Amino acid sequence: LAEAIADSVQHVPVSADISQTELSELDDVWHRIARQMTIVAPDNSDIRAQRAFYQRHQKFLDQVSTRAEPFLYHIVLELEKRRMPVELALLPIVESAFNPLAQAGAPAGLWQMVPQTARNFGLKRNDWYDGRKDPIASTAATLDYLQYLYNMLGQDWLNAVAGYNSGEGNIEKAINRNKQAGLPIDFWSLKLSRKSTAYMPK
Repeated sequence: LAEAIADSVQHVPVSADISQTELSELDDVWHRIARQMTIVAPDNSDIRAQRAFYQRHQKFLDQVSTRAEPFLYHIVLELEKRRMPVELALLPIVESAFNPLAQAGAPAGLWQMVPQTARNFGLKRNDWYDGRKDPIASTAATLDYLQYLYNMLGQDWLNAVAGYNSGEGNIEKAINRNKQAGLPIDFWSLKLSRKSTAYMPK
């Protein structure tokens, strides 16, 4: 697993072309994210519906922004250091509304990581401590996992995010089906369950 993660780091594409000097001049982390976004989203009905939802719920976004304040800059710096898309820093909006203590059944923490994945990526858990609820430790483990998924699932970041949410095996099977049929293997070309396709526009 460690070798797979190390290999994936070597094959990660460079983020948007912006100098460190330009980044250092930005005094707002949200501007820093916006200047570096690289993942292109299609203009389809699901994405328009999610955009409209967030526009109607400004109070929710304000609450999320306040919750994110202690963690977001650290997450963005880690993504920049790893040369991963900085918009991945926004995943906790969907996963936990940036609540580091969130627990939804088995998943927990900012990133809503399940116990088995947490163990696989080095997070410790005992009666007094759950690494999934440690924002620093869980961010490192989650980014390791996303890099691993990126390398495993066609070097497509949306496939990696879908694998993170609905299981890498489901996305891998869909990719293999498309390969056998001579079809593209990007996320939007895969035939997936409604659960997977409903999550991504968020």
